[in-house]
Amino acid sequence: MRIKTIIAVGAVVAVVAGVFAWREYSRGHKDTASREVAQTITAGDLLAAFRADEAAATARFVGTSEQVIAVSGIIREMGQEADGRWNVTLETGEDPGVECEFTAVPTQWTTGTQVTVKGICTGMDDLFGHILMQRCVAAE
Repeated sequence: MRIKTIIAVGAVVAVVAGVFAWREYSRGHKDTASREVAQTITAGDLLAAFRADEAAATARFVGTSEQVIAVSGIIREMGQEADGRWNVTLETGEDPGVECEFTAVPTQWTTGTQVTVKGICTGMDDLFGHILMQRCVAAE
């Protein structure tokens, strides 16, 4: 009788753990558009902060927990990838820009337009030196 109880409790624990794991795995990300902005900065100042002290800029803009920042700048270039995502590069005054990844961009956006973007900063790309922003939306 005791072994049956142990097996039953083990089965219940396994099912509960499995349901929890599946819900965590498939929950997705919080909506960037509705989240509060933690920092506001221009694209040029963001790049300058990372170039001056990458560790301090990472602590400030990436943080230890996911935070939304607003970055303003002029669109240098924009294009749609094969998977449907949009990449918008904000001008920084230097070669590397701030790369912003969108699922969709406003139709009125074109090269040379002044915009403000809300997104999650993931830091500086070690290969190209761009500042990377993900899950971006147009700030209102």
